[in-house]
Amino acid sequence: MLFVSGEKPDRFAKALAAGADLVCIDLEDAVHPAHKSEARREALAFAAQRGRSQEAARLALRLNGLRTREGLADVMALIESGAVLDCLVLPKVEHAQDLSLIHCWAPDSFRSLVALVETPLGVENAAAMAAAARNGAPKLAALMLGGADLSVELGAAFDWDGLLSARGRLVNAARSAGLQAWDVPHLDLDDLPALAAETRAVRRLGFTCKAAIHPRQISTIHSAFEPDPAEVVWARALLDANATRESTAMAAGAFLFQGKMVDAPVLMKARRIVQIADDATKAGDPPALNA
Repeated sequence: MLFVSGEKPDRFAKALAAGADLVCIDLEDAVHPAHKSEARREALAFAAQRGRSQEAARLALRLNGLRTREGLADVMALIESGAVLDCLVLPKVEHAQDLSLIHCWAPDSFRSLVALVETPLGVENAAAMAAAARNGAPKLAALMLGGADLSVELGAAFDWDGLLSARGRLVNAARSAGLQAWDVPHLDLDDLPALAAETRAVRRLGFTCKAAIHPRQISTIHSAFEPDPAEVVWARALLDANATRESTAMAAGAFLFQGKMVDAPVLMKARRIVQIADDATKAGDPPALNA
């Protein structure tokens, strides 16, 4: 997901053409308090016009916090605009009730919802937020880590060690309800190797998305989420071997492959690797938000 500032309407269309799976116009942190009204007006006008033109690229909008005056103004303006966002990103969510409220207030204004978790209380309540996908917030698709704000409130470093515990808890909470887990952007635009390493690391933890703050980060993130070629070769060979094995009368629940024991979870991992690799080679629609 590529963020673009609500203060920069001239960049909205360029961001959609940059190759990200999702573009998020940011009305919160990227907008100066004095420019909130103008950014809101420009973003919603763009979203409404884009909806009528039925472009294929996906568009998200990050509102201001629901418990703030600007957030309330965002919700009211969104409803009145008639715009329908592919995804609505709610910042500083701390309670499952917030997710239910936006479903009640603006049910027709978004197709999916992402809860941005960026406070210690939010981390503590992440599992309850994820459970809201089954009770009152059916459009909830993902939990997203807000590392900058969280690190400040924790008094922790904004780095791998400082956020590792929160990352693990957020992934577990999201996956417990079948949701995606999205990671915070990498802020050093000039260090693409570090971005690649961090993206591979969060992928290993179970994250399914890495946010970006500049178009030049997109290809690095996409490459880091693709399985290593050796992994793909192993996965395809394992699935072929399993297909051959299952066609025989001697098929068993577990078996040896390349000297290692294989059971149902290992086969599931192989299928996922092949699916990701196949998806990466397809042109057209980006991955589903509820994958």
